Amino acid sequence: MQGDFSRVTFDKDRRFSAVLAQQGRVQLDADLNEQTAILMHYMRTLVTDLFGPAVYPAGPEGNLAGGFKVAFENGTFSVTRGRMYVDGILCECERGTDYQSQPDSPLDPDRKPDFPSSFLVYLRVWERLVTAAQEPSLREVALGLHGPDTSARTRVVWQLDWMPADGSIFPLKPGPFLAGRLEERFKPRGTLAAKVARPEEGTAPCDLPPESGYRGPENQLYRVEIHQGGTEGTATFKWSRENASVVLPVRSAAGATLELESLGRDGRLGVEAGDIVEVVDDATVRRAAADEILKTSTSLYRVLEADHTARQVVLHADPSQDRHQPGLGADPALHPVLRRWDHRPEPAKPEKAQEGTDDQRQANRHTLPVEQDRWIDLEDGVQIRFGADEDEKKPQKYRTGDYWLIPARVVTGEVEWPKDGQGEWSQEEPHGVGYHYAPLALVIKADGADKHKVSDARTPLRQPPPHPTGPGRPDQPDQPDQ
Repeated sequence: MQGDFSRVTFDKDRRFSAVLAQQGRVQLDADLNEQTAILMHYMRTLVTDLFGPAVYPAGPEGNLAGGFKVAFENGTFSVTRGRMYVDGILCECERGTDYQSQPDSPLDPDRKPDFPSSFLVYLRVWERLVTAAQEPSLREVALGLHGPDTSARTRVVWQLDWMPADGSIFPLKPGPFLAGRLEERFKPRGTLAAKVARPEEGTAPCDLPPESGYRGPENQLYRVEIHQGGTEGTATFKWSRENASVVLPVRSAAGATLELESLGRDGRLGVEAGDIVEVVDDATVRRAAADEILKTSTSLYRVLEADHTARQVVLHADPSQDRHQPGLGADPALHPVLRRWDHRPEPAKPEKAQEGTDDQRQANRHTLPVEQDRWIDLEDGVQIRFGADEDEKKPQKYRTGDYWLIPARVVTGEVEWPKDGQGEWSQEEPHGVGYHYAPLALVIKADGADKHKVSDARTPLRQPPPHPTGPGRPDQPDQPDQ
């Protein structure tokens, strides 16, 4: 979540059951957020253990239509209204919808799907951060129309998607088939370790170089995020010292000139000439979740001018000319924002970072290449290291949007990062985004006909049998009258 957090502390392996406030103590955002995470982990785990990883509740009086039942007609598929639980996450479809008009559609408006003769329809579920920039009703106007920001929200996003199916789906069944195809695309997942630069062993205290330890003037929550997915050679990344929380709503766009709601609260949390920024709106966020390991990402831009009086910035290129999202930043209904990143890419990149299509090279112009098995300097002594491939035939795969959070603290001069059993900095899988999946239906076109057969792949919620009451219950013998 790209929010202004001090750190994210929830770890299910520590088995904490509650956060307990103490009198006269400092209250931290991390404490409140961890209590929420503990409760949500408990509830979703309970639902999954009781009913299964992907279930839908049956309708009244045994009606098994339930939620997200698939039908195919008029060249596309649709689902019915209702509910599903995917890994314990409640998904609600308030009204029936088809593939093109779903609420959080990742599709381009004019894109027409070309379905094969046999394909699997499935549900992809994840959560996104929502602030007042995306949901103005979160802002308390009593504090001023453009007053201080307050709490953010998370929103459950479900997206209908499909993948081609072959004969292997029949012995495997839809669930294992879907899991296997996704594993082929994204496993093994790319890993990352973090640390601060330290002097060589045996260095006398008086000879410690000034660059050892974390040297930043303030506590930070660094975010390392994959920009272009793929393997080493095609994958790129970007980073922010503020967890990418410096986000400025776009009021209007005229070519490369953007008028913003403001240029930030101050110099530390604002935008200045020379900064690397990204233009993002609801459509780009939805498309970023697509199940493709290598896809063209949005471009990053360099700020050429920043006018605080007019609240305008001039970028090095016009974002509305993006080939994959024409008009990017110009539609207020999509809540466009300008997000600042803090890396400073080299003017000339290594040759291997230039691989890919022209679109991918353009998107990677202001990013950094993923280079595995070596320590990469971020700033102020903070270093990261992408893990090495354990199998040349199965290189680590990085998915667009994968991120890691690295808290850096002034008092200790360290970053908070776990170590493995040998005392080395641990290679960790991404901290997010967490995607969850559920098969919905297998659609097969009938031979020599325009009709399609739809085989339901959903699992109904296992209803417990009604508990007997009164004398004669199986767990309690009849008692004689007194």
